[in-house]
Amino acid sequence: MTTRQFPREHLTALGIPPDSPRDIECSEHLLADEHVTVLKYSQQRRVIFEAPDDGLTYAVLYEAPLDVGDFEVGDGGPADYGWYGPTVEAVEVEERRVTVTRWVPVDTPR
Repeated sequence: MTTRQFPREHLTALGIPPDSPRDIECSEHLLADEHVTVLKYSQQRRVIFEAPDDGLTYAVLYEAPLDVGDFEVGDGGPADYGWYGPTVEAVEVEERRVTVTRWVPVDTPR
């Protein structure tokens, strides 16, 4: 697994993390913003982006506030997107078709 350390300022200049998952539609570098899991007071998300300096595609995990409407969920979100230190580790990724097996309802009664 290939990783790269990005300074926080570099990610901020690229618009990472986005203010909203819909922001990827307006960005030339952001490719996807995916929900990963729900934590106690926040959600973990993964943003996929193309680094303009090397043309490779990377994924970065970050924490964002929960979007639960009028319900109170804490103080408004994690500090520093859950990132610690001056750099953030990104994993090099590629788009690949993956087959997933799932249990689904039977279409015809027996």
